[in-house]
Formats: sequence, structure tokens, C-alpha cells
Amino acid sequence: MADRQTDNKIHGKLIICTYPQPEPDEFSVQLEKAGAKVLFMPAIEIRPLTCQLPKQLSDYNWLVFTSKNGISSFFNQYQPAANNKVAVLGEATGSELNNFSLNANYTGTGRTGADFAKELKDVIHPGESVLLVLGELAPDTIQQELQATNSVDRINIYQTVAPDHFDPECVELIESESYDLMIISSPSAIKNLYLAFREKISQWRVISIGKTTTAACRNLGIEPLTTAKDSSYKGLAETTIEYLQHQNI
Repeated sequence: MADRQTDNKIHGKLIICTYPQPEPDEFSVQLEKAGAKVLFMPAIEIRPLTCQLPKQLSDYNWLVFTSKNGISSFFNQYQPAANNKVAVLGEATGSELNNFSLNANYTGTGRTGADFAKELKDVIHPGESVLLVLGELAPDTIQQELQATNSVDRINIYQTVAPDHFDPECVELIESESYDLMIISSPSAIKNLYLAFREKISQWRVISIGKTTTAACRNLGIEPLTTAKDSSYKGLAETTIEYLQHQNI
């Protein structure tokens, strides 16, 4: 919890979150407790995809998910087979699985897909079959790591697209540079924001959720003020509070 000194530093700061608001939202809860004003202007939309499974679900030993969006999009369409084991990346993804009355057999560290892929090599036995359930923009990192020892199929269960429009109040704040921070949680979000506002923003004041998103920002010539140490909404909150505590913006 933020202390009194932190509260004084953060009080009145205007923060624009560019991710779709989750329930519960650990970031906005913590920042609002500390006295900030948090507005939501999603820079991405998640749309489920209908896909054809390569095999029967019962043919797979493992179902592997890297995001909450993958969990909801998949289990709203399919029921798992009795023999399926489920691996998820991070506790938040596991919590979404619980909403479907299911529990993960393995929960990864919640940091990066590359770390998760390496962990899975110690969890999934050679010869076991794997179905990767991912968003269409996800890289092939896990498949490349496992395919030498396992039969691995991939399906894209959701797509990430730019929204049809942005919240007018937030647009006005951004264009007049009347905000303190923008919170960026994915490469897709910063790309969509850049395309929408690159002619109208002279100074980008963004905090990134992790290394991959920071790299995407830098590829566009945008240097984040800081990057979350832990790639989660809780980690974002802690990093943002720490940043504001030590900066005068």
C-alpha cells in the first residue's frame, strides 16, 4: 500500500490506461488508492476467432495458454477432454481458467513466453502431444522449443485489432498533452496509438508492462519512462507508484 509521502506525490496525477479494463483491475485500484485519477482508453480490441481443431481434443495430452484472452475465447467454444492437462502462463491466466471451473496442472512464472517455453520442456514429457492456444500475433517461441521432442499443433483463437474509435475525453487530453502518464501493456497498443497520434504528440509519457512492449516502443522511436519489473497489472502499479514517488512530472 502506498505511504503518505507516495500519496502526496501521486495525488491528482492523470493516468490513461490503454488496455481493455479487466475485472478486477489491480492497476487502477492501487493508483486510485494513492490519489491518482485513472481513465481508460483501450488501444486494442480482442475478438474471438472460430477455428477448426487439427485433431480431437482427446488426442492432446496438454493444452497450453499464454493469456486470459486465449482461455476465455477457447473455453467459450470447447469443452476439454478428460485426459487434457492444462498449462498456463501466469497466475492471472490461471484465474481466468478458474472461471470455467478448471484448474491448471502447471502455472508458469508469468514473465515472458520465452521463459515459459523453457519451463514447459521440464513439465511436458517427450512424446506427449500439445495444443498451443494463442492469439494470432503470438510468436512461435513455444512451438519451436517443444517441437523437437513433442507433437505440437497451434490454433489462433483470438485476434487483436485497433478499436474503431478512441474515447473522446482521453483523445482531447492526449492531444493537448494534459495527461501525466499513459500505461502501455502490449506491442499492439503502442503501434495503434502511434498510428493515431504520431502527428499530434511531441513528447510520449508512457510506462511499459515489460521488455517486449518496451522493445516495440523503441522501434517506433518512443522511449518509455520506465518498464515494469514484473509483467502484470500489479507489477505495473508498483512500478508506476515508484516512478511517481521519485519524479516531478
